[in-house]
Amino acid sequence: MNSKWIGFKELVLVDRVKECDDIVSFYFKSVDDSKLPIHEPGQYLPFKIKTDDAKYKDELRTYSLSMAPNESIYRISVKKIQNGLISTYLHENLNIGDKIDAMAPCGLFTLKENKSNPIVLISGGIGITPLLSMVYKLSINKKINREIYFIQAVQNSTQHAFRYDLDKLSEISNIKNIVFYSNPLKGDINGKDYDFTGYITEDWISKNVPLNSEFYFCGPPIFMKSLNKSLINLGVDKKNINYEFFGEPTDME
Repeated sequence: MNSKWIGFKELVLVDRVKECDDIVSFYFKSVDDSKLPIHEPGQYLPFKIKTDDAKYKDELRTYSLSMAPNESIYRISVKKIQNGLISTYLHENLNIGDKIDAMAPCGLFTLKENKSNPIVLISGGIGITPLLSMVYKLSINKKINREIYFIQAVQNSTQHAFRYDLDKLSEISNIKNIVFYSNPLKGDINGKDYDFTGYITEDWISKNVPLNSEFYFCGPPIFMKSLNKSLINLGVDKKNINYEFFGEPTDME
């Protein structure tokens, strides 16, 4: 594995892909095409954009790496937030060939090793990004022989990012891919575009996933608080409850 760099390293944008209405993926390589450290699934990339505009000077952001760990390309997937300074800049101004100053990937929201329990990954909205990297790792590691559930909660098809990724992964591995639409559109088809209408409830969890699983989840604070409460109420061991906050941590009780 290529060792991590110290401080900032220049990366260049080599591709950008629109995933859904308000999410774009950005693909970066080393400027000198050198190998990148292989990140742990669930980690994030801290970086600063490179611009002469003083408004963005020294604005450091962290975005989860959203693709399979590798030593060639880093992918982050960014939701455009209303009045969001950096997310808006990335969506509207960052073009192929532009550069950023990045620190090495870091973060502790990573998969636990050497366990045999089933794994349940639950995402709400853009919270899918660290979990997507995890499911890639699990799908390509043939030594992992565990039940894997990937449960995605979004509003409807306009917000349904990475559908192709997860459909393909579930075809070639033992991943059970489950999708909730809280507000499906008229053209959204149950059984084709999504599996369940509404929200992920305590009752649904108790009837559809093994409670001895390792749970990993990420999403909006209210989504995470509800999930955490449900898992505790169902008697899931707290050692098996793992989550990641985007932004400032909140009280989960």
